[in-house]
Amino acid sequence: MNLPRSMPWLNNRIHPEFRQTLRFALVGVLNTGASYILFVLLYQLLGYYIAASVLAYLGGMLISFMLNRGFVFKSTARRGQLLPFCLVNLSSLACSTGMLYLFVEQLAMFVYFAQVIAIGVSMTINYLGYRTVFSSRRTNDK
Repeated sequence: MNLPRSMPWLNNRIHPEFRQTLRFALVGVLNTGASYILFVLLYQLLGYYIAASVLAYLGGMLISFMLNRGFVFKSTARRGQLLPFCLVNLSSLACSTGMLYLFVEQLAMFVYFAQVIAIGVSMTINYLGYRTVFSSRRTNDK
């Protein structure tokens, strides 16, 4: 998050990790909104909430890699991040899909509300995983 040149005093007062968290939240809101809209459209089209959730998640994952790598974590590594990123996302997808199934099938929760909770679980797992993937220094990338 680069603040205008007229406010460098504010930029110096915001801790770098907090700025990173704000950038992650911004990307998360945009990405989650797009993924949720895609989920609703796919669910209406297909009629299968699990399939709609997985497809919407994969669509969001494509955008997420680019935005998180470049904008949120400002990673300079040129390789070695895609596979760990995919592993973080597969773990997150498994957890959120499991939560969605549990909430809908076992707790009879409204599917759209259950998806919101599953997204929250997914976001937490993703932030912790992405921070590890994009913040680690790789000596073979220089």
